[in-house]
Amino acid sequence: MMPALSQRSTPDMKFSLSSSLNPAGKYPSSEDFCHDDVVCTVLPSSTQGSGFIYSQKLKKLFLKTESTCSFDVKCELSGLFSTQGWFVRVMLVSLAPESQHESIMRCHNHLAKDKAPEHIKEHVVRCKNVRHEYVGTGNGTFFEDRCAVLVPLDPEDLSVKIMLQFMCQNTCFHPNQRRTGLVFTLENDQGHIWARRMVQIKICINYRRDMQNEENPPVARRTAKNHSTKLTSVAGLSGNGSKRRYTSKNNRYRRQVSTGHAHEVMQSDLSHSPPPNLEPCLVDIEMPNLRMAKRLMDIAIGMISTQVLRANDPQTKAQLMQHIANIRHKRDMLVVNNSQCSVDSDLL
Repeated sequence: MMPALSQRSTPDMKFSLSSSLNPAGKYPSSEDFCHDDVVCTVLPSSTQGSGFIYSQKLKKLFLKTESTCSFDVKCELSGLFSTQGWFVRVMLVSLAPESQHESIMRCHNHLAKDKAPEHIKEHVVRCKNVRHEYVGTGNGTFFEDRCAVLVPLDPEDLSVKIMLQFMCQNTCFHPNQRRTGLVFTLENDQGHIWARRMVQIKICINYRRDMQNEENPPVARRTAKNHSTKLTSVAGLSGNGSKRRYTSKNNRYRRQVSTGHAHEVMQSDLSHSPPPNLEPCLVDIEMPNLRMAKRLMDIAIGMISTQVLRANDPQTKAQLMQHIANIRHKRDMLVVNNSQCSVDSDLL
């Protein structure tokens, strides 16, 4: 049995509405949340079926396009709540920190082949329930503007089985958005969020192969993890410089990425980091392959993006944004051959 994605707590009868329950004007969040007076669980109805499979090890759902899978949503409320007017909003979001403010849009290829009515063509996630409503637009920014589907809860037992279908693959999305999660939010008729659950999801062609590759990386990739990473700071070089060298004899890739301090590239937690002290330098990092090099550059973009949000000086923000533009440009120049798995596989 799969462990329930739930949070249980004893109601404390504090009925003051926190401002955090109101998502209006905010970007969607993927963090699990549950109010003290509410219990909410979201589970895939089955661990595998026609066109999908759930990885217990990764806590992630793999499925192919246009396949249908279902999720069981069950809620419990304290006695202070009415059981009327509750619904679940289902939304596909990016899990990459640097792109959570961007909506996920459909690719032109799948969109051109879609025979659905015009008002739902922009929606990657489709619902097969009898009672449901599509909301939002393809270029929506804030939570209330994003493409999503609303499904009402049965007032008798506050539960519902939500059947979903997915119309694009993860590789159809922007490279920064290929790590995706399906976010379920429990809301009342006023649109306030009382619970949030997230299930990692990957939409791909060969879903079983991709799950196996992510659960058990190939030997070459596992071996690469054991090798140390060469990191050197080249002082006095321009922050706008970048260089890639390929050595055929040793089959090694070298990547130089412009960032702030070299130690900031390796830092994993920026929650309490001080404001950036900009001293542009050039960092030479030797990586086992291009896929890992691109992933490292994505991490660097996310870390610098965090500093952009914290910076108060417009000039500092502009300099940081230039660093991000440089890294994105060089990252997009790397071409990764699709050999044993989809391009967006998390094989590190």
